[in-house]
Amino acid sequence: MRRPRRSLSSTSLIRSYNVVSVLQTLYREGACSKARIAEITRMSPATVTRIVSELVRQGVVAEHEIAESTGGRKPVIFRLSYDKLYIIGIELIRDRVTLAVCDLRGKVLDKRTFNPYSLQPSDVISEIAGEFNLLVTLNEIDCEHILGIGLAISGIVNSESGVLLRSVNLGWQDVRIRESLEQALGFRVVVENDANAAALAEFWFGCARDVSNFMYLKTDTGVGAGIVCERALMTGARGMAGEIGHVPLVQNGHECVCGQHGCLETYLYGQSLLRRYESRAGTHLDGVRDFFACAAAGDPVALSMVSEAAGVIGTAAAMAATLLDLDLVVIGGLWGELGASLVQPVQAKAVEILDRSGLDRAFAVRGSALGEDSDVLGAAGTVINRWFTPPI
Repeated sequence: MRRPRRSLSSTSLIRSYNVVSVLQTLYREGACSKARIAEITRMSPATVTRIVSELVRQGVVAEHEIAESTGGRKPVIFRLSYDKLYIIGIELIRDRVTLAVCDLRGKVLDKRTFNPYSLQPSDVISEIAGEFNLLVTLNEIDCEHILGIGLAISGIVNSESGVLLRSVNLGWQDVRIRESLEQALGFRVVVENDANAAALAEFWFGCARDVSNFMYLKTDTGVGAGIVCERALMTGARGMAGEIGHVPLVQNGHECVCGQHGCLETYLYGQSLLRRYESRAGTHLDGVRDFFACAAAGDPVALSMVSEAAGVIGTAAAMAATLLDLDLVVIGGLWGELGASLVQPVQAKAVEILDRSGLDRAFAVRGSALGEDSDVLGAAGTVINRWFTPPI
């Protein structure tokens, strides 16, 4: 198989400070002239002209329109070609790996999903490299226009060092995942915990683009949270910010696998949910979606359990809003798919608790609309978050 061409992110052109400054300026401003770029970046007009001309030649930047003249020749306005710059997002969650090629607006252009034959880190990375080559080759992507690769992975991550410290789902510990992927793929890689990545997906592409302070609650293979404060991702000194699943929230609640009672994960995690349903209703269900179907059909046991979950999520949302001064909680994953039937009671519970503080404040709960692409879009968002300033 033909190996994709060398990455743009490794060339002297795109990784030079001056070119990055031009791209960031065009992204932030939306469109501007070479004179305006020179003014903002404090580069010489000759340098800006050389860089913009090369980016236009590559199709990364396009002439947009002629601006109003203030005397002399009318200046040409330039824009980024959002569909000519790519990010590869990779989602590694338990026994499923998804790779997607995305543009700068968060549109998934194509993706490939596979179940790895082995969960040994070296085997998974080897399979990812093969799928990456296929994705790039089949879509005829010019690797000179790939900004970077983002990885969203379940577990505790030190995103600065690129080390996966611990993942219960994968059975991995102290894996230098970024270094290994960069060697295998030939691109710079950004690594982030899956809940944190999903929060960035909401921040850049989803329902939190207009919000500076929010929490994303992830409800899939476990329960975790990604927190954005003052438009910056909060990860914590040890990468453990947002590990909310085993915080006890209800007195005398159901026992969790961790041995405590009333943990959020007990009410939301699929296997715990199905065991409790079977105990109460005497009926076995094959999966969480079957449980949600029962609730939608009016099953009283399922409805009661959804109501319990809404109360606990509302308590968690109010606690987070109070501690971190949040404006929004986004519910993602399987529970987020319930929409208004879950979001409305969660918001009512949270507002009820917040009102007791006597503080006059606005607070909202929303369900994620990104669906199954939330993690892979979050992986793409980690790269954009490194390259560009927050959305305006």
